[in-house]
Amino acid sequence: MLDMEKPSTIYDIIKGAKKYLPQINEQRVMRAYEFAKKAHEGQTRNSGVPYIQHPMEAAKILLSLHPDEDSIVTSLLHDVLEDTEVTLDEITKVFGKQIAPLLTGLEKLGKVYYRGEDRQVENLRKMFIAMAKDIRVILIKLADRLHNMRTLECIPEHKRERIAKETLTIYSPIATRLGIYKIKNELDDLCFKYLYSEDYERVTKELNALTSSQQNTIKNSKKVLTDQLKKAHINAVIEGRVKHAYSIYKKLKRKGKNYVSELYDVLALRVVVEDEAQCYQALGIIHKNWTPLATRFKDYIAVPKANGYQSLHTTLIGLCPSMRNQPIEIQIRTNDMNLVAKYGIAAHWQYKEVGGSSVAVSQDKLNWVQSLVDLHESLKSNAEFIESLNVDLFQDRIFVLTPEGDVFDLPADATPIDFAYHIHTDVGHRCRGAKVNGQIVPLNYHLKNGQVVDIIAGNEIKPNRYWLSFVVTSHAKQCIKQWLNSQDRDNLIKTGKEMLNGQLKRFGQKPLNPNLTLLRDLDGEKLTIRERESILEKIGNGSVDVVAITRKIIPEESRTSVYPEKQIEHTLMTEGVQFEDQSEILITGEKGYKTQIASCCNPKPGNMIIGYITRGRGVTIHQENCRVIKGLESKRLIKASWGTQKSHEFVAKLSLERRSRIGLLRDVAEVFASNQLPIIDIENIRHEGTDLGQMLISASFDNLGTLHFVMDQLKNIPGIFSVKECK
Repeated sequence: MLDMEKPSTIYDIIKGAKKYLPQINEQRVMRAYEFAKKAHEGQTRNSGVPYIQHPMEAAKILLSLHPDEDSIVTSLLHDVLEDTEVTLDEITKVFGKQIAPLLTGLEKLGKVYYRGEDRQVENLRKMFIAMAKDIRVILIKLADRLHNMRTLECIPEHKRERIAKETLTIYSPIATRLGIYKIKNELDDLCFKYLYSEDYERVTKELNALTSSQQNTIKNSKKVLTDQLKKAHINAVIEGRVKHAYSIYKKLKRKGKNYVSELYDVLALRVVVEDEAQCYQALGIIHKNWTPLATRFKDYIAVPKANGYQSLHTTLIGLCPSMRNQPIEIQIRTNDMNLVAKYGIAAHWQYKEVGGSSVAVSQDKLNWVQSLVDLHESLKSNAEFIESLNVDLFQDRIFVLTPEGDVFDLPADATPIDFAYHIHTDVGHRCRGAKVNGQIVPLNYHLKNGQVVDIIAGNEIKPNRYWLSFVVTSHAKQCIKQWLNSQDRDNLIKTGKEMLNGQLKRFGQKPLNPNLTLLRDLDGEKLTIRERESILEKIGNGSVDVVAITRKIIPEESRTSVYPEKQIEHTLMTEGVQFEDQSEILITGEKGYKTQIASCCNPKPGNMIIGYITRGRGVTIHQENCRVIKGLESKRLIKASWGTQKSHEFVAKLSLERRSRIGLLRDVAEVFASNQLPIIDIENIRHEGTDLGQMLISASFDNLGTLHFVMDQLKNIPGIFSVKECK
């Protein structure tokens, strides 16, 4: 919408506000409009229209969030402080001191610009602090930004990209976290238009064609669904929903697709009922009449999203026969849930006085904002700040429960250690194991939505440095690092000294003397006793590699005269372990080394692998892309590869989505027989009332290449829709 198209008037704004604020002070709002109009007199927008039109349109957008009277007044005045000679004192004398914090907050945010990732840090800090003080500041700013994005084509072209990036990087994620999807979706699509114009044109064109062709289908599906619910005395309002262009574009890229028609959840139906009980009643009726995809059901009513979103999500087959039974998503929610889905945190306004002169949001809705402010104040590094934001704010969230039923909100891929530290720092420090839904799991296990997590705590406080290689929350990382750094310095020096003496002994050198003379001239500098002890302390806490220090203090000729380089590697790898006569893993091209498979990434034959030299346990074999090895000493990593002997090394379970037909099982079995692979187990699951179902096959494979080859062959069998490996 451009400035010149259907301009809003002050009467439009007052009329809109009276729909939910019948006692609003009309004279005060009119006075704010006249005050702003006079202050901006002579100023124009880039489009040529009077400047006053911008705060008017921003206030009109804000009305969709049902703001209080002070917010409306502030929205009309929001550019007066920054763009005119009027002072804050002059404004508060006319409109009251209560709007001063809103105006000053907006003035500070007016200085937030996107200038690359590093500069973004301070901008985001300002955002969080502003939100923690008064959430209304951000809501007014979002309305202001949305109108600026709607009129972006009126500004010089070289500024458009910066403003669009700024919006997509700063404003859109915050709108998402606040649950204000009505504004977030429009911001995203407008940014998409200016940042990726060719893709925008292509996606919107395909989207318009698809929705146009399916209008009657959606209309008929709504009628069929309405009739079924009415039979159960459920009066539902059913709306058709089309995904927004930018979200479709991201999904196309994520799934490696080229055309909108290749996605099956572009269209959806939203079912709005009276209460929570009817949500589940409607779900039962829908599942009884049409086939649900079990893997696509989500209960956000029992476990809401972090921003308060609640709804039941299910995907059906058979509701739209004219779409060749293409799956279609159904969302079921109450009217209150629907308001939260559209307006997010703004749906939780609580008016303290009749007439809307004061407004608040319950503190529990804003706890996450304050916790971010508290945490990020302790982070000195910009890189750490950005990393923690990406995890704590912008990532997808999961919800897990304690055995007592308390719900905790964590980032996706969070582990039991993250969960333990989220409960309490002491619980994290004492964590020794974890049960998920009653089963023991590794501490690096990725938690999933709705799981019950029970932390097994020991008596001893002893965080493990290894945890840093897989925890994802910044809070857990900070707690672990702080504990490690606070350990008794003498113990760390002692540990470092023992480790270095072990290396010296290996090369036939004398141990360190009390003055640590060997370290005195390290790197050509004269080090004090304190500085020498600091090196041992760093070796002890793992921040300095003991092998690297050994190479610096022992001349190369002394090292190689005792052991050739290859023998040095052999000594390190075989220290305290026995040789194996047979091994299917080669270390630096040779057999015979003691090896063990890492449980963190469980490499299979065919994976690219790398070895890690352990102390006393030979070589641990990891996948090359394993996250754990990133936290290990790089000097102890060594080249590894699989041997050439062919044997059935591992069992994989495949899930085949299929449509029943005569001869299907024979064709599937033939694929395994032709590759000389034994089938261990096969299970057929049929979706009741349809010819669709799932086939689960367990078989032995000799390497990943064979597994992937077989999966490709299975996909080509008529009647097989998809083939996936069960993890």
